Order: sequence, then structure tokens, then C-alpha cells
Amino acid sequence: MIRIGRNFTNLFVVDILEPEIRDKIINGEIDLFSMNALGIVKFKKDVLAQIDRAKELHLQHIELDADVPNPYAAASAGERAKIKDYAGKNDITLSVHLSYSGIGGGVACVQNEDRKKAVELQKLYICFAKDVGAKYVNMHPGSAPFYMDGPAWMEKIEAALVESVAELADYAGDCKFHVENNVSFDTIYVEPEDLIRIVGKCRKRGAEVYFNMDIGHWFTRADAPGGKAKPIPENPQNVMRMIPKEMVKELHLNDYVPKKFMFHPPLHLSEGPLQERNLIEYGKIVKELEPEVIILETAAKTKEQIRDRNTIVSDEMKYVRKCLDL
Repeated sequence: MIRIGRNFTNLFVVDILEPEIRDKIINGEIDLFSMNALGIVKFKKDVLAQIDRAKELHLQHIELDADVPNPYAAASAGERAKIKDYAGKNDITLSVHLSYSGIGGGVACVQNEDRKKAVELQKLYICFAKDVGAKYVNMHPGSAPFYMDGPAWMEKIEAALVESVAELADYAGDCKFHVENNVSFDTIYVEPEDLIRIVGKCRKRGAEVYFNMDIGHWFTRADAPGGKAKPIPENPQNVMRMIPKEMVKELHLNDYVPKKFMFHPPLHLSEGPLQERNLIEYGKIVKELEPEVIILETAAKTKEQIRDRNTIVSDEMKYVRKCLDL
């Protein structure tokens, strides 16, 4: 059975804010980026409430977001034990998305001292993942400045990344370790064939590594900077056919609206390349890959969507389950 989960992103941050702040956000006096600054850490910290919300939404999985800022490295042993116990009692499986901004983006750094610091940081979040009983951890493959986007540099970047991934996968133990394709604005590792190659290199070293294909991230190729934009095919779901089944455990599902630079819009609104017919075909392809979990990463993009967040999430879930036949 494929489990359906969510990374809650910004959807319910407003619920933990004071009523007067909440009203200002819904009225547009405070923007959504500021909303996150005011409440995202508090929202992330209350994992038990996230589990409760997942049960209300008939989800079977949640992904905890360890990108900065987050409270997870500092979580006490008691807090970790409570999360593990509560998730188990409620039949909610967990994954942890490792940090990808700040120091976390240095896992592919060609400067070995910097790369080691990034690995050291990610191990803190993997330790948290293991302590809360997470089944999976997921990591972006780092970033690189535009002036390193050349064959000689890429050879060095790839060697650094493979070193980091192999070490972290070993450290993750029973948590299945994934690398996820980047957005094009990170300049590296957007295309699935590049991540398939990385996973293959790590497996040759004996590391148990999987590929988390994020189709919405792949759509950002349409807006790649530096004259490197690539078209999105008419049937974009077919990109999933190139992924080896043996590399799949967890998948991210979201959309992207080219030219508007809109990440993770609600899927049922069909604003990006994943129209209904495409999502139905995506579901057929993905079932052949037999992932254990599909994680939705929808984010509210407007004050109206924040106001109508419960309806948005409910309508999207019905739509996704119908399209994927789950």
C-alpha cells in the first residue's frame, strides 16, 4: 500500500499565531514570508499537533522539515521519545527533510573543510530522525555558484557530493537515505539522470541510497537562469519512466508555475504543467515504481488560500486520491 503524506510547509502556521496577527495576515497587512518568520519554528516544534492534524486529514505520513530555522537538533531525548511513541500509536510514519539552505547546502562543496561541516550538521538532523523513529531522510544535493557551472568544476562537485552522501547514508542506518533533485536556481542536479548517476555511484561504494524524484522541482528547468532554460514536454509525467524501480521508496509530489516562479501551488487548481490528465497518468506510472510513500508539499500562495486553508487541503486531498486512484 502506498501511504499518502504531507510536508505541511506554510499551510497551518497561521493557526499557532495570536488572533490579531492571524487577522493581519489574512487581511494582507502581513505577508506570507513574514508569517513564516513569526511562527514557523513554533509550528515545527509541536510535532504532536502535526500528527493530530495528519489524522484529521486522513494522512498516513508526515515529513518534518529540518530546513532553517528549525527546533529539531535541540530537541530533548524526552521530546524525541514522545514523538516516536505518539506517531506509532497513531499509525503515522515519519520522514525528515534535511536542511538545504545555509550550511546544509554545502554537502557538495569542493572545499573539504566546508563540506565536512555540512555533513556534521546533517548528522544532527539524522540523529533526530533516528530517535523519532523516522523511516526516511531526504536531502537536496547541495548548491553551487553559477561560475562553477562547467565540466571541470562539476567533476569536483560530484566527487564531493558522492563522498557526503555515502557517509550520511551509512550514518542513517535504518532510515532510508534519499537524495532529491534540486530546483534550477541551485544550478546543479535538477535533471533525474544526474541523480540516478549519483545514486549509482554511491551504491557502488556500498551505500544504501534512494532517489526522491520531485517532479515540481524538475519543472523549474523552464525558468533556469543563465540561458539554460529547457522546455517542459507536453506529457511531463513521462519523466518518471526513467527512474529505476529499485531506487524508489519516497516521492515528492508538487507542481510549479513557469514564468510566475510559483512553487508548490495547490494541485487541484491545475495552475502548472500537472493538469488532471497528467496527474492521472503520473499515478499509473508511479504505481509501477511501487513507492512506499508519496508526500504532498503544497503551500498556500495567497492570503485567500491561507484564509481557506482547510477547504484547500480537503479539496486537494480528494482530487489527488481520485487522480492517483489511492
